Amino acid sequence: MVKELTPAQVVFNFEKIDIAKGLKGNSQDYIPNMDSIYDSIDQSLSIRREGYNLYIIDNFSKEKLNEIIKCVSRKLIEKNKPKDILYVTYEEKREPKAMFLSNGMGQRFKECIDKLKKEYQEKIFDFYNSSLSSEKDNIIDGLAQKRNQYMDELTEMAEKAGFNLKTTMSGFAFIPLKENETAMTEKEYDELKSEKKVDIADKAAELKAEAQKVLEKLKELELAAKCKLKEILKKTLSDEMKDIKNSIKNKLENEQQAVFYIDKLCDFTEKSLVDNYSISYESDVEEIEYILSKYNVNLLVDNSSNKSPLVIYEENPTVQNLIGDIEYETDKGAYITDISLIKAGDILRANEGCLILNANSVANTAGSYQQLRKFLFSGKVNFDYNKSNLELLTLNTIKPEPIKADVKVILIGDFTLYNLFYSYDDEFKKIFKLTSEYNPIVSLNSRGNDNSALVSYIMKLITDNNLLPIEEEALVEVARILSRKAECRNKIILDEMEIDKMLFISNDKAVKEGRKSICRKNIVDIYNKKSLLQQEMLDYYLDRKINIDVTSKISGSINGLSVIDTGRESFGKPIRITCLCSKGSGKLLDFQKENNLSGPIHEKSISILSSLFNSFIDPYSKLPVDFNLSFEQIYGKLEGDSASVAEIVCMISALSRIGVRQNIAVTGSVNQFGDVQPIGGVNEKIEGFFNICNTLDTIGNKGVLIPSANVDDVVLNEEVENAIKQGKFKLYSMDTIYDAIEVLMCDKKTKVGDVLKKIKIELKLYENNK
Repeated sequence: MVKELTPAQVVFNFEKIDIAKGLKGNSQDYIPNMDSIYDSIDQSLSIRREGYNLYIIDNFSKEKLNEIIKCVSRKLIEKNKPKDILYVTYEEKREPKAMFLSNGMGQRFKECIDKLKKEYQEKIFDFYNSSLSSEKDNIIDGLAQKRNQYMDELTEMAEKAGFNLKTTMSGFAFIPLKENETAMTEKEYDELKSEKKVDIADKAAELKAEAQKVLEKLKELELAAKCKLKEILKKTLSDEMKDIKNSIKNKLENEQQAVFYIDKLCDFTEKSLVDNYSISYESDVEEIEYILSKYNVNLLVDNSSNKSPLVIYEENPTVQNLIGDIEYETDKGAYITDISLIKAGDILRANEGCLILNANSVANTAGSYQQLRKFLFSGKVNFDYNKSNLELLTLNTIKPEPIKADVKVILIGDFTLYNLFYSYDDEFKKIFKLTSEYNPIVSLNSRGNDNSALVSYIMKLITDNNLLPIEEEALVEVARILSRKAECRNKIILDEMEIDKMLFISNDKAVKEGRKSICRKNIVDIYNKKSLLQQEMLDYYLDRKINIDVTSKISGSINGLSVIDTGRESFGKPIRITCLCSKGSGKLLDFQKENNLSGPIHEKSISILSSLFNSFIDPYSKLPVDFNLSFEQIYGKLEGDSASVAEIVCMISALSRIGVRQNIAVTGSVNQFGDVQPIGGVNEKIEGFFNICNTLDTIGNKGVLIPSANVDDVVLNEEVENAIKQGKFKLYSMDTIYDAIEVLMCDKKTKVGDVLKKIKIELKLYENNK
């Protein structure tokens, strides 16, 4: 039965859009079909157990990313303020330890430590250089007097023995004097007689013995004085720092870790300063600075300005950006580092919150996925990854303690990458236990859908990017294009990149035209312009470099339809399929298959055709005819089964010698029962034949036959729609191979039964002609 589609079945009928109503939609949910992703995000953030991170299967887009960030932020705002993260050092300054303090306390703690160390610096300097204690001054003065007394006695003793006393780094030196009481030189000493030398040596030995006794007395005096002075210093530091320490502890509001650290710092500093005391500040200053440098604080993450945990999207997920880094400085040709040069990465900054990453960026950045996986398994940020050949050669290295962090990670990537991770990394499924997939297909005009979601989405983009207002008819045209991409007139595919392109290009056109809004023509012009490749293809048909007939009725010839897809664009290309019969044994010789120009799907369709044709004609006997089937002027690989209806009709025409209408092209797949199955690219195929007809002849009395299952997929451009509304160009649908025969081969005089009778007559001729 001939089933011609009416204009109502073909013309894209999109419900009138109330722009104002669309704008009233929920701005938080203006991207349709995001509910499943929102639910998965909520689930991931709610399950406080390792491994429940989320992989969102979707093509990465700025708009969806912003919505995901908003969703996560709404969930995190309910949580407590995030803690500050610090590294601190104790006696071993090469091994920093992690510390967590309440929100905002990190900076206060660091300031307290700096103040505390400064106070110790000032107190110890004053003790060395000021007269703060009469008891200390009396001890130092007494020690000096005793030292001078002993030195005077030793000097007098040396002079009586004929020697001059000199003080050296190692003790005392006795230089013999001449008769004029001037010091004797080595040369003069060497010229003395042996008896004189022995006498001088004996006297010098006696003096050295006395000097040693003096030194021992001085050491005992200094030791006793130092012990007394150390006790005074200990008491002084304890008394003078007591109020300061208590004041600082009060500022830290009972932060136990911080208070414990301050107690350790004070105990160590006071004990070390006392132990190091040697009366002379110049002798002790270097060690004092070293003691005060032991306890240091590095505020890695300051969350004082954050009222809730952070959600961070890292655009460049290098290992340094994710984990952090240990920086180095040069000092006299060597590389050195310390606690202050440790920098936090995104994971620590997002602690207690969420880190969002582009899966493709993570996969393509060296070492990032491995370090991310390592963190998600251990739950700790480890700076050991930074060990390199340079660091191994450096004497001044540090070994920071790994920091435990609680971060939910959301990866956004396509299914191909997800499948790659899942298939080739056994650990991936353990660290990303949750998966959510965005469905870009949005149903329209059904179940009460008033299309406001699409309007809200488009209007949000226009508002955010300060584009011109868009007219209602232009919005309908946008919906038509999106519906066409979805290949269903009752649905659209929410392709952010395509919508972005439409709006910005049309806005540019409207601005250049001096318009105050984006009109329908601005949208249409983007897609109506034929590409260079498409125009060249039309020229080939026009110049008869590709042969095709769109007016005649020819036996064994039919116009099939294919699609050229370059990735950047796709358009329909009619192809001529021919068939000749010859006496044989029922073989179907497909020239593409015979010459290795056929893909596996096409080869399968040929096998189905052979089975179908035998059952269609005479399943009980072997056909006495061979079919020679060819796709004319196709020189590359042929793939797909969408030409199988055209092929079998062409075979029937060749056998029956009844012509096929060349003004009607056909596309469709067929199964062994003769049922017609849907195909892809129906719109490109229809428009491709329309363009060829318009180029070679006229569109009048032309048409395309498509599977009934594809009727809802028809979303054509305005030119083709107008031709259909005017009755110039027609579309037909088919459910079985009989429908195809009736449309393509029959007329008022010829029915399907006549075609079958003619086939039987032809078969008898082949049988009898031996």
